[in-house]
Amino acid sequence: MEKIKYPVYDYIKFIWKKKLLLIGFTILCMVIGAGLSYTKQTVYTSTALVFTGNGNNEKLSKPVLITEEYKEEVPQNLRGSLNVKIAEPLQITLSLSGPDKEDVESNTKKLGEQYSDDLIDRFNKQYEVQEKYKNALEEKVKKTEEAISQYTQLIEENADEEKRVNYIEVLINKEEVAEKYRADLGEAEYDLALAESPELIEVSTVQSSNNLLKNILLAGAFGFQLMLVLLVLWKYIINARRALSERK
Repeated sequence: MEKIKYPVYDYIKFIWKKKLLLIGFTILCMVIGAGLSYTKQTVYTSTALVFTGNGNNEKLSKPVLITEEYKEEVPQNLRGSLNVKIAEPLQITLSLSGPDKEDVESNTKKLGEQYSDDLIDRFNKQYEVQEKYKNALEEKVKKTEEAISQYTQLIEENADEEKRVNYIEVLINKEEVAEKYRADLGEAEYDLALAESPELIEVSTVQSSNNLLKNILLAGAFGFQLMLVLLVLWKYIINARRALSERK
């Protein structure tokens, strides 16, 4: 009677016999992973959070355009780490990373201040234009109301019917114009009341993690799988040699 063979069980049995080798190699890889984690260079990331205000700042509100505009202001050794993001509506972050904490922090603060100063300059110009527009509307409302008062008086004092009709037509027109000016003035005053100036909110720095636990687990998984493959290959070679010797 031919002997029944169970190749999978045979392989499992072989691996079980070599379990100490499998466990030992896995632990060795985990130790190496931990050692590499501690030798990894510390990287500091400093981030400037800037409130952009609610002015019209298209060029200074898009990350790609901001990066292109300010990358030349960053030292060569930090230029590649420049990262600009929209944190929230009306909030932009500018980040730099490097091994020297003081260098990273000082350059990030300088970059954030320069960016916020440019935003404030742009905002002030827009605010000044808006304020001039509001003052012009106030003057127009004042003059139109004066004209309305004059034509009202003329209508009341003039007995000539034809002239009164003409005055009434002009008065109606002036009142319509005054209403439009008042609406525009109210909108301009509302926009000015809501205007908020940009500002540099804060500059914060974080230290990169050495990912100790992650590296230990990954190294252990790699070591376990590698040794498992080697043990399977070892058993395959043993079986192949045994089969070859039996044929002879």
